[in-house]
Amino acid sequence: MGTRPAWTAQPTQIRRPRHLAGLAGAFCLLAALVILVAGNRPVPPALRGLPAYLLAALPGGAAAAPSAATVLPPAVAATDPAAVVSASPTGPAPASATRPLLPAEASVGLVDLVSLDELAGLEDPTGSSAPAEVVPPDAGLFYRVYRVVAGDTISRIANQYGVSTDSVVTFNDITNTRAIPVGRLLKIPSMNGILYEVRSGDRLESIATAHAISASRIAEINGLADADLSAGLRIFLPDARLSSITLREINGDLFTWPLRGNLTSWYGWRNDPFTGARAFHTGIDIGAAHGSSVRAAMEGRVSQTGYSAILGNFVMLTHHSGYSTVYAHLSAILVRTGSRVAMGAAIGRVGSTGYSTGPHLHFTIRKNGQTINPMTMLR
Repeated sequence: MGTRPAWTAQPTQIRRPRHLAGLAGAFCLLAALVILVAGNRPVPPALRGLPAYLLAALPGGAAAAPSAATVLPPAVAATDPAAVVSASPTGPAPASATRPLLPAEASVGLVDLVSLDELAGLEDPTGSSAPAEVVPPDAGLFYRVYRVVAGDTISRIANQYGVSTDSVVTFNDITNTRAIPVGRLLKIPSMNGILYEVRSGDRLESIATAHAISASRIAEINGLADADLSAGLRIFLPDARLSSITLREINGDLFTWPLRGNLTSWYGWRNDPFTGARAFHTGIDIGAAHGSSVRAAMEGRVSQTGYSAILGNFVMLTHHSGYSTVYAHLSAILVRTGSRVAMGAAIGRVGSTGYSTGPHLHFTIRKNGQTINPMTMLR
């Protein structure tokens, strides 16, 4: 007959390998989680054969289930600002409060597997019960009024009311968040979003696409259609954001310092260093060692380089939103016209060429061709 294969079961008692005990423990934990999520729904057939000791190990025993919740009807929640979803120790959940199960391919998470009541009854992993959730009234778009106090910032005020800084900025036509006076009254919208001024040719769909939001939401909240749009009309765009460039400009973060050194002359009227006559200084002067690196204050394109009797060796950059910058009195130019530069890229070296009394950088910022004080824009 031959020898018996080594893997054939021996006629003795079979011992369970130790690693199977670990697998059994993991299976028990998994099953416990499934039962907790399932709540008071029928236990799936595959789990009905679980031993009694496993069911008894669950909080509250085999019949334990998350506590039910009392959910106010939509009409009540819409008219009563104090309406809350509160925990109720007894009674099943009303049918309207139970979220229907989604098919597996449509499921997006735990919330699709449980009712609102079960979610209200779930406990925090740390052991503390979650606070009752306040249901806000369906009051549409409105605004509150807030008076600025010492120490306030736009971001802090926005966080206090649960909206973005973009919302506060656009509702109050703020152009510089660093210059908000104490006592100013600010309008705070009840929803997160921005005010937008309609331009000629705009349609709801094009506005929505440009801001990555829903056209139907714009129509619903503003109560309008494409036919109602006209240039100059201001509408609310729910959950829309301002562009990063616009926000940087408003927050005073648009430009970085092109050079670290000592301010030797400010923007505005001054006495000419050579003649002593009053003259308007179109930028700021930053004193530094000869040959120090001069860097682009903002990303942009090199629109011009050259030499003039006043500016000496200079570089001009053009930027987003009508901005341009000038870097003058350079000892060396490191970029070529037409090239693009990143913020912080070296574009030249400090010198004393042109109308200059010593090594320094003359730095100018223009907006749509008009000079502005760089100190209001640098960060």
